[in-house]
Amino acid sequence: MFRIRGFLQALFLGAVGLVATACGPTYPKCENDEHCAEKGEYCLNGRCQQCRENSQCEGAGMECASGRCQRRAGYCDESVSCPGNQKCRDNECGAECLDNSECQGNTYCSGGSCIEKPECGEGADNPTCPAGSECVGGRCQVSLTDCSGGGANGGGGPVYFDYDRHNIKPNQRAKMDAIAACMKAGNSAPLRIEGHCDERGTEEYNLALGERRADAARRYLQSLGVDAGRLSTVSFGENRPAANGSNEAAWRQNRRAEFVAQ
Repeated sequence: MFRIRGFLQALFLGAVGLVATACGPTYPKCENDEHCAEKGEYCLNGRCQQCRENSQCEGAGMECASGRCQRRAGYCDESVSCPGNQKCRDNECGAECLDNSECQGNTYCSGGSCIEKPECGEGADNPTCPAGSECVGGRCQVSLTDCSGGGANGGGGPVYFDYDRHNIKPNQRAKMDAIAACMKAGNSAPLRIEGHCDERGTEEYNLALGERRADAARRYLQSLGVDAGRLSTVSFGENRPAANGSNEAAWRQNRRAEFVAQ
């Protein structure tokens, strides 16, 4: 009788153990690493994950991030290349160059990249240009004369007009003659002729009048031998006054054609 009772107690305790085991977390949920051991994983925040710390990740440059093993950002070696023109130094991707010694041929290091040396200016073997030329965007270009009248190389200043007129007045022709002579001397910049008006009249009328004034100046220069292809016109009407005020002193300065080197 006692033997049967002991056997039944042992059988009952075994069944209880099986039930307890069967009631553990369902994968991928976990309470400890033992619940993840069958998959070779680790318990992290209640779930089985590939890793919990960097030492659990195999391979050069691998690290644990949010439970997954992944290659460290910026890592490089003989088999893992850097993106673009970046260069691998001490297993870290970095700038293409740190100084000129890392650049080849006719290039130099600027801002971490090897770029072609300019003909002139910063980074050039010879930063200055020959006489008669200037450095523009890293290239030597023939210096162009500014004939607008605002520059130091010649030409006349603004040409002024009478009220509601667009003909070139005799006392303004010397300015136009100087501009024409400057432009025909060679190596001069093209000109944009801007027509302006005073505030009297509608905006539409003044835009048209400003265009007639600019066109009159263009035709005058052409009559003196200036190439038409080097002249352009635009009208600003009353929108860009040279002087503010509603009086003849201001209006006289605003009825004009100006010349802008291009």
